[in-house]
Amino acid sequence: MNNQLKLELEESQALGRRARRKKERELQKKYNDKSIRIKSGKTFTKGEALSRKDRRELVKDKNLVKEILKITNKYLPKLPSLISNLSDNRHKSYVTYSMKTIFMTRLFALICGITTMNEMTNKFNTEKAIKNLSSICGQALTEVPNWQTIQDVLEELNIAEIENIRKYIVVALIRSKMFDKYRYNGYFQLLVDATGLTSLDYNLNGNCLTKTREGKIKYYKYVLESKLVFGNIVVSLDSEWIENTELNTEKQKQDCETNAFKRMAVRIKKNYPKLNFIITGDALYATTPIINICKENTWKYIFNLKKDRLKNVYETFQDNINYQNETSKENYYLSTNISFNNNTFSAFRYVETTDKKVTTFNYISNLNVSNNNIDKIVAMGRRRWKIENEGFNEQKNGTFCISHLCSKNENALKIHYYFIQIAHIIRQLLEYGSLLVRDMRVKTKKEISTLITNTLISSSISDLNNIETNFQLRFDN
Repeated sequence: MNNQLKLELEESQALGRRARRKKERELQKKYNDKSIRIKSGKTFTKGEALSRKDRRELVKDKNLVKEILKITNKYLPKLPSLISNLSDNRHKSYVTYSMKTIFMTRLFALICGITTMNEMTNKFNTEKAIKNLSSICGQALTEVPNWQTIQDVLEELNIAEIENIRKYIVVALIRSKMFDKYRYNGYFQLLVDATGLTSLDYNLNGNCLTKTREGKIKYYKYVLESKLVFGNIVVSLDSEWIENTELNTEKQKQDCETNAFKRMAVRIKKNYPKLNFIITGDALYATTPIINICKENTWKYIFNLKKDRLKNVYETFQDNINYQNETSKENYYLSTNISFNNNTFSAFRYVETTDKKVTTFNYISNLNVSNNNIDKIVAMGRRRWKIENEGFNEQKNGTFCISHLCSKNENALKIHYYFIQIAHIIRQLLEYGSLLVRDMRVKTKKEISTLITNTLISSSISDLNNIETNFQLRFDN
């Protein structure tokens, strides 16, 4: 190998995989040698790898279904009674399965990562699954409820009762005080954002939002979510559907995210009157009406600031920091006491420089921002991405599948969505708080789903009436 080729190979080792392959082809052509290869210059330290036998021993006799029941029994003790007392509109002579059996079958399917109703029926069609669900639901079963049976019940179920179950879960977790360390000056951070669930060629239930592209109308299902953030966990606090109440034309104003937040804010204040929140949203929320809602409810806020959203505020902020930056921390910029439409707040900026690019983050907030805490408040502002990643991305592309509506019936469609929110909360308590999961050294969420499913459908689960509650969930900071 000549020195020039050797030098080019060494210089190319730091390139990414795709760039290395491209460079390889160039060198092969240049030196007329098809055997030329560029190895990665990265060095990998070998971790404490487990053999397949070690892995089997780690998961042997570990029961994640029992672990889930331990968590719910300790931290959500009223959940079984709330489920059992759901309003049942079925004719009594046709009732085969209790409301608890209907609810828990659907809930455990979601916790297992089973996203479709038909798959649930097929997966749970084992003698072990029937026996285990009999014990979990407290009903002697000869068969697990068919997906159509569950659909029929959900179509008649009261949405408000499911929302109340979620409210109970949120309140119970907060009262457990295990998330108090995530408060900022007594405030919980509440992330708000909307997401599209699906796009259709027809107007499902007559209330979809519409967009016209190239003369063709598309119909969309949207929902606004508010999620509490506790470290790596995001917990659904409230949901508001963004939908048209009547068949809108292109000239009529459609429902929107900010209007949905106005409706949601009323409900949040009513349901959680004593809780203090730091509402965190993108630049869409940086408007006088939304700021006024936060002020009236004594909430704090952190909103992204964009020049085209609050032009006067942005220009004032820029002029102020050009004259005097109120923080001495490198890459941070601060201007306090900015007045706009009878509101006073701080505007601040963080400039992040990496090898690839420079990114600028601008915010406004009614928190007391100073040189001492600007880095912490910027970190909270940037935490907004968690509703996208741990929230929507996980529910769309990870364990769950909120884009699969499961039903065309409006009532059932929404209840399936709320079931996913409840299942996601329980899964996160297991994934991030369970010492058993850490001891098992499970690497992926998919592996957790597989372990739960296999236990439920293939193993005998005993002693469910004597589940230990003398334990604590432990969450990383």
